Amino acid sequence: MSSERTLVLNSGYQVVGVVPWQRAITMLYEGDAETLHDWDKTVNDFKAVAYDKEVANQSRSYVYKLPAIVRLLNSNVLPRHRNVKFSKINVFYRDDYTCQYCGHKSEHGSTVKNKRMTIDHVIPVSKGGRTTFDNCVAACGECNSKKSDKTLAEAGLKLLKKPSVPSVSVLLKRKLNKKRIHASWEKFLNNSTIMV
Repeated sequence: MSSERTLVLNSGYQVVGVVPWQRAITMLYEGDAETLHDWDKTVNDFKAVAYDKEVANQSRSYVYKLPAIVRLLNSNVLPRHRNVKFSKINVFYRDDYTCQYCGHKSEHGSTVKNKRMTIDHVIPVSKGGRTTFDNCVAACGECNSKKSDKTLAEAGLKLLKKPSVPSVSVLLKRKLNKKRIHASWEKFLNNSTIMV
C-alpha cells in the first residue's frame, strides 16, 4: 500500500524512533500510543498530525488516518544515543554528497561517470592511512583519480573541511531529507540527538 513512516515520541515529546505506519496503527489500536494533535488556525481547533490517507478494518469499525507522529503513553523510553557506524553511505551523508576537494555536489545514485561519488582516504592506505571517519572523505571520481595514492601536498589538493566523526543528528536529518517525510517532523528533528 503506502510507504509513509511515523515519527515516535516518548511521553515527554522526545524522538525515540521512526516506524512504518502499520506499526504505528497497531500501537494506536492497542492503546500504547496516541496520534499527536496540533493547533490548526484555519479551523481554530486541534487537528491530528496525519497524512491524507486512511486505513480501516474490513467492517470499517476502526478507521484511522495514517499518523505522521504518535506519542507513546505511559512510557519513559529515552532516546538512544548510539555511536555512528562507519560506512561508505554515512560518509556520503556526512559530506552531503559533496566532493571534499572540488566542491562538486552529486545526487545519490548519480550516473555521471567521472563525477560519481567515491570514498577517498586522505592519508592513502599505502602510506598507513586507516579506513575511519577521520581519514575518509567523499570525492568525485575525477578528484579521486587525480589524488590516487598521493598525499594532499603531493596531489596539490586541499580539503574543503577536515573529516570527523559525524553527529548522529546530522546524519539522521540528512538521511530523512532524502526520503519523503511529513513537514510536522521538523521541529522534533531539530532537537533530536538520536539515530532512528
